[in-house]
Amino acid sequence: MNRVLLVAALLFCHAHRASAAAAENYLLRLESTLAQTRSNLATLTESAERAAHEFVAGGSLWIAGRQGDFMAEACGRAGGLMAVAPLGQRVPTNHDVILYAVPGSRSPEDLNLIGQWRGKGAAVIEFNSADGLYRNYFPIDTVANILELWTWTGEFVAACTRLGKMPVLYQSYGLAGGPERGKKYQGKRFHDEVSVKPVPGGVLGREYLDEIQRMLGKIGETQMPKLLEAARWWGQATSATIFVTGHIFPRHAQDPRTLPLGSFAAVPAWEDNELLDAARPPQFVLYIGYQFAPRKLVEQAKALGVKLVYSAVQPAQPPEPASNVLYIDPAWPLADGCVTVPGYDVPILPASGVVQAAIYWTLASERRQP
Repeated sequence: MNRVLLVAALLFCHAHRASAAAAENYLLRLESTLAQTRSNLATLTESAERAAHEFVAGGSLWIAGRQGDFMAEACGRAGGLMAVAPLGQRVPTNHDVILYAVPGSRSPEDLNLIGQWRGKGAAVIEFNSADGLYRNYFPIDTVANILELWTWTGEFVAACTRLGKMPVLYQSYGLAGGPERGKKYQGKRFHDEVSVKPVPGGVLGREYLDEIQRMLGKIGETQMPKLLEAARWWGQATSATIFVTGHIFPRHAQDPRTLPLGSFAAVPAWEDNELLDAARPPQFVLYIGYQFAPRKLVEQAKALGVKLVYSAVQPAQPPEPASNVLYIDPAWPLADGCVTVPGYDVPILPASGVVQAAIYWTLASERRQP
């Protein structure tokens, strides 16, 4: 199998945004990675097509590697494949496909494991971006690996359709019918009753990259003033709490290569609770959410005078009801899946992981500005 390797350019900026950007920021740096991923699309398509042949032949699809947030992102995701699971202590066999992700460079231990698995007949696809860290502290490489994961998944799905199969993908459990649909297809690799026309190579991966580029562009063009204000609030606070939802968090934000920026608390995506201790509230709260606004948290912040920055697809109404509350529009759709396969019942390929990470690290890096 082909090894997926990202080597990002130092700066990529659309002409219509160049005049607005006085200097590089995390969003622009991530866009440079996206541009490089686009240039690697033919390699991803070839890799995914070989993996699809192994999968259709009966092989399993596994996730492994030292990037734990990659594993969490790949499994059980709205718009992601149902027939994928962590490899764990299992021993792969012939026809198995392993997606192996690491932050930074591969270690000798990584190479040894990969060699053993390939020796058993498994196909190993490596995700290890060379992008490294932005300003020495804020990871681009792990986000790049996740961007590549979903681009590759789109090409894998398309390759399966060209072999006469449609893999089963999740619908968001936050939408009506999502849990029931998940239960219906649990344990199934392919649809029996769904007929999807063959999708040419490059189509789904390119559409995913187009959608992510559109979202990052919208955030940069419409949300940057609020992101900068939020970073200023954060930088001035003497105490901060970060509430996170989504598969990649909190591990993704606790990358040991960056600096500790506050206390983290993982919260359920679809529960609306009062999250602050009214007796000892922090000065600043960041809520990296999912589909729905944390309405009770917003009301608590208003009552306690806590500065709150929150991001979710659906904001509270009105979005910013007080001078101490900022809403960041993440620009991804409520379904999370952002790519349509003609004839398939749900959108595929989630945007939230990449965009949540982009928002978080943009805030974190701007907070560190002198």
